[in-house]
Formats: sequence, C-alpha cells, structure tokens
Amino acid sequence: MAIITRFTLLFAVLLVASSSLAQENATLRVIGSSIVNALVRQVADASGDALDIRDAGSARGIDLFCDGDYDLATSVREMTEAEAADCDANEVIYSQLLVGHQIVAFATHSDAPDACLSASSLDDLFKPTASHQLKDWSFASDEYADLPLTLILPAQEQIAYAILDELALGDGLRLDGADIPVDSVGETPGALAVAQWSPGLAEAGAVNLLSLRDAGSGECLPPSVAAVENGQYAAAQSLYMFLNRARLEAGETLLRFLEFAVEPANAGLAATAGITPPSDSVYALNADILADAEAMPLLSGDEGAFRIPPELAGEVRIVGAATAYQPLNNLRERMTRSHPQLQIDLDFAGGGAGLTDLCAAAADIAALDAQPTGDECADTEVVALPFPIGALATVLVGNAGDEFAACLTTQQITQIWRAESTEAVAQWSDVDAAFPQSPLTLFGLRSLDAYTDILLGAAGDSIPPVRRDTERDHDPNYRAAAVANVPGALTYMTWAEYETVLAQEQANARAVAADAGAGCIEPTTASISDGSYALARGTSLLAREAALADVNVQSLLWSLYGAENWQQVIRDGFIGMSALDLPAARRELQAAFHTAEAANPPPVEAAAAESDEAASE
Repeated sequence: MAIITRFTLLFAVLLVASSSLAQENATLRVIGSSIVNALVRQVADASGDALDIRDAGSARGIDLFCDGDYDLATSVREMTEAEAADCDANEVIYSQLLVGHQIVAFATHSDAPDACLSASSLDDLFKPTASHQLKDWSFASDEYADLPLTLILPAQEQIAYAILDELALGDGLRLDGADIPVDSVGETPGALAVAQWSPGLAEAGAVNLLSLRDAGSGECLPPSVAAVENGQYAAAQSLYMFLNRARLEAGETLLRFLEFAVEPANAGLAATAGITPPSDSVYALNADILADAEAMPLLSGDEGAFRIPPELAGEVRIVGAATAYQPLNNLRERMTRSHPQLQIDLDFAGGGAGLTDLCAAAADIAALDAQPTGDECADTEVVALPFPIGALATVLVGNAGDEFAACLTTQQITQIWRAESTEAVAQWSDVDAAFPQSPLTLFGLRSLDAYTDILLGAAGDSIPPVRRDTERDHDPNYRAAAVANVPGALTYMTWAEYETVLAQEQANARAVAADAGAGCIEPTTASISDGSYALARGTSLLAREAALADVNVQSLLWSLYGAENWQQVIRDGFIGMSALDLPAARRELQAAFHTAEAANPPPVEAAAAESDEAASE
C-alpha cells in the first residue's frame, strides 16, 4: 500500500511539473481589436514571445475573452456593464491596462485664425449637410470671411474619420474634402486638415493646431495625452488590454510579456504601430496593476468589486454646505429615476449645521466646504470618513484699465458686495481712500448660489446677504463685455465661465487677484486646487462609518465616483480631481465599505434571513 502511495505521489508530481512546463511553453492567446493588436504584434516581435493573435473586433474579442479561453483581449473601449457581468458569471477575473490613444488633431495653415472648436462648430464644419455650404473661415471670425476654407479629410477607413464621425452630427462626414495629402496643409492657405496627432505634428513647417473646448470646464485645450486622459479632449479614442488574472498568476510568460509592454522605455513600439503612448503616470499604474492585483482599478468585473444592486429601497440623508448641492442633486435625480424606491433627502443648511446632524447620527453624509480635520465628531462616538470632490472657485473679473483694482483684499471684496454696502459703498474711494473717486459699477447674478456665497464669505466671517443694486444678468459673456466697457466695473463668475470668456478673447477684461493676507494670488487651476486662491472652496463629503455599511449609501457614493457621473461633477465646476483619480477613489471606497461592514454587522435576524434566502436560491 505504501509503494502504491509513493508511486501515485510521484506520478502526481510529474504530472503537475509537466503541466506547468507545458503552460510556460504555451503560446499566449490574444483576441480583439486589430488597432490594438498592431501594438501587440510590435511588442511580441520585440520581446520574442510567441503569441496567437486574432483580429475579431473589440466586442467579439471581449465576448470570447469572458468565456475564459484567452489570455488577453484588446479593445478600443472599456468594457460595458453587460460584458463585465458576463466575465463575472464565468468567473473570469480581469484587470484593465490603458495602452495608448488615437488622437485627432485639427491642423491649419499659419494664416488661419487660432480658433477654439466647440461641439457646435464641429457640427457646422463636418456634418454631411455642410458640403459645399461652409466654404470660408467665417465660422471662426467675421474678420476671416474672405479666407477660403480648404478641408483635408481622412479616408473613411482611417481611424481619424471614425473618431470625428462620432463627434459630428449625421452619418459620415461632408463629401467635399480636398483631394490633397495631409502634409500639404502647411503649403495651402486657408487649409484645415483632420489628421492623426503625434507630439511632433505642430513642428511640421507652417502648421498650427486648433484647440477643442472641453464641455465640462469650458477650457480650450490643444491635443495632448494629458488632456485625453483627463477626459477633456473629446477627439480621441483610448486603447485597452484586458488580462485574465488567473492566466497571469498561473505562469511567468504572460507576466513577462506584459511587463515588457508597459515598460516606458518601450513606448516607441506604440508609435511604430501608429498609436500614441500613454502618459508616464499610466505606465506606472499599469506596472502596479501587474505587480499587485490590489493596485488595479476597481472595475465591475474585478473580484470583490462593489456592485450596485438592481433594486434599491430606503432613505439616505445628506446635509451640509451648499457647494455640494449641484452634483449631489444631479446624482439624486439620476439614481431615483433608476431606483424609484430609493429616497435621497438633501438638506443644505450650511457646513456647521450639517456636522451637528452628522455627529448626532441624524444624517448619513455631510458636505463640507472646508478641509476636513479628522476630529469633526471627536466629542461623540460617531466615526466619519472624508471623500474629496474637488474645489469650486468664484472668479472676480474687472476692467483691465483699473490698475488700482488688479488685486483686492478679501475684506475689500466682502465690503464691496455685501448688502449693507448698497448706499455706503458707491465709489471706489469708499472701499479704500487710496482708490480714485470714480463710480463703482457692479454686474451680478440673477439669483444666489454657491459662487455668491464663496464671494461673500471670502473674509472668513459669516456670509452676509448680497447687495441688490447691481446690474443683473446670468450670461457671463455679457457681464464680461459690460465690465470691459465700463471703467470701475466688477463682476464675478465660475472658473468654467471665465475660461469661456477667455476663449471668446474678450478684450479689456481680466481676473482680479485676491489677497487673504499672504499676498495677491490670481485664479488658476493650480491655485484653486491647492486652496491658495482665496475665492476657492474645497469640497469634501464626510460619511458616517456606520452609514457606509448601508447598501444605499454605498451605491450613492459608488455612483458619484463613476466615470460617467464624474463628468457631470466636472461640468458643475469642480476642479482638482480628474477621471484618472477615480480608480484610487473607488478603491478607498471599497476599503471603507469593508471596514464599515466589519464594524457594523447586520442584526442576527437579518443575517439569518439573508442566509436562508441565499440557500433557497
């Protein structure tokens, strides 16, 4: 009997060793997008690895990958929820690697105006019905109505064509493109070429690159990897690999190949394949994902990732500062449409009142417009965890000729705009004796909002009512033009609105710097994000740890930090967190959920009921 046992054990060892060796020598199987596969082939040629690469398209590739038969799937998009659920049902645990981009550039001859293309101007320029109608540069400026427009469009089979077709109205693009090569744009007056972007494109002779207006922030941005990865440059397509983690952990061949693929020193292979490499930060993230499954972004298909149940019922109460109202109200509307039994109550009576309710366990989440200290509920047994949203900023805009008002202290700003100054502050000398005795003209908003509160609370005191003797209009371009034409005038607006004003090249208007005691700080994305600009307010959510064990609260926060919802947060004016920050935010959420569930287990009766229900299924 002992001899049989030893023989059986020896046979098993040899079988395992043989199986492992066969797996190490096995050809890696890759399926999916031919666009991404061009990169995979370049990497395989350079690394010397044997790969079985099949072009089947993104959708078919992901479908077969989720059956569990492939090591890698390649795609020109992220997985859909349905595809992720399919992988999950087949117990295929995957990780996602961002491996490059296809970016469209709008290159012009140097005599063309430096325009910022918006979604509407892309429609006007490239929709099929624009053929033989829009023939000059009047779309950019009336001053260029006499400059003929020569469009150089990509062929229908090219990637740039497909990307632009997704952005412009109609099926396909206009048909009257000039039959000349793209590299002729620098030699053709009035030319506008749709071309694949590369970092050296603008260096090609007399060529300029037009910017695209980001629908969220209103900022005009030229093509770049950073703008694409931040979700701010829409004329692009990002490229992905999905790896089967079970295959990754079973042998070294797949890991070795992928480590070679995500090595920044090999970025030139992407360019050889006609693909723009990702940023250094993405290369670093990819390396972390390969080294540690816990470092990977949480996706719907990831093992242990939180999933929003198909049906939610119950109540979530959110209180606190009004700066968070817009994104949370938008989220409430979306979630309650999908889950009509879910009730989300918003009570924004101020940060102080919100903290009182949260620390008394009378609310689930409190919004703060100040940096969390960590001891907000120190006098109670409530444990609260912070989750940042970003920063809102109010931009004060003045007449560029008013040098005396180029920088104002926060006390002066509050003094100018508060209601009790209606009669007492009518000219600039009323603000400061050193200022001229010239009229003070204010252009305000038609209603109160978070941006007005930021303006009035600049000095750190309680927020007073805003004065009503202002010329009120909600159009920021009108207010900026009015300020530009009236010496001694002031207005205020959001950062996104100010970016729009800049894009319109409004003359004689400029942002006013603010001095909170540390010198004059002008508004920029950096000064807003780090809080050094005095008219900026960082916004965070504080969630009760006990509430984080509730699936309704979990679902709300998980939705908020999803890519689709976060675009709305950015459109609502929040600065400081981009789409690249969301994977880390979701991982922090996931960890907080687990901690809360461990500290707040469900009642015995509920747990028993759940166990019985699971057994019956």
